[in-house]
Amino acid sequence: MMKQQDKKEQIFLAAKVLFYEDGFTDTTMKKIAEKSEVPVSTVHYYFKTKNTIIRSIYYDFLNAIDFFLYQNKPEIFTNHILSHAVCSRIYYDIILNNEHNKRVYYEVLQQNSNYEILNTYVYKIYHQYIDDNNIIITDELFETYVYMNFGARREFFIQYFNGNLKLSVQDFVTVVNGLVPRLFKLDQNFVDSLMLDSLLIYNSLDFHEFKFLI
Repeated sequence: MMKQQDKKEQIFLAAKVLFYEDGFTDTTMKKIAEKSEVPVSTVHYYFKTKNTIIRSIYYDFLNAIDFFLYQNKPEIFTNHILSHAVCSRIYYDIILNNEHNKRVYYEVLQQNSNYEILNTYVYKIYHQYIDDNNIIITDELFETYVYMNFGARREFFIQYFNGNLKLSVQDFVTVVNGLVPRLFKLDQNFVDSLMLDSLLIYNSLDFHEFKFLI
């Protein structure tokens, strides 16, 4: 008899394959159940909705990159603006340089707010920005900047996917990861130097074995 954790993992892996092959939009909970060889009710037991699954995929992927960086470049976590930028460079390299991953990312973006998918991860990261850099900010202003950042990123990516922005993947990571530090009123030269350092570190790493989906 299959253990519960094994069954959950089987569903999770089946969903990743279907997202990769068919896209996020065309993958249904019924298809995931069929691929997993379990009833639809079992899929819903472990993952309430398709969004629950994709959220888990994003978090697993981000956590795997962070763990890799902790193992290989622990010194960069003295400033989480730097470590987050390196993580983002790897994250977007893998997603946007693979057409299957890129399609899923875009379809999720069209159907959902990135805030709903990644808010827990991002709140943690931005609070680390504040602690590392001794930033004084009210809770209300912090919330405002987070919402502004998510809104700006979403519009940025829509324009990017529509071909209206001709930036390389790493150039746009430099732009989007510099937004919140600048909103936090950190020195421009300091932010620019962190973005440059993150690019140099990213270029020094071998992360070819990482997979977003399959």
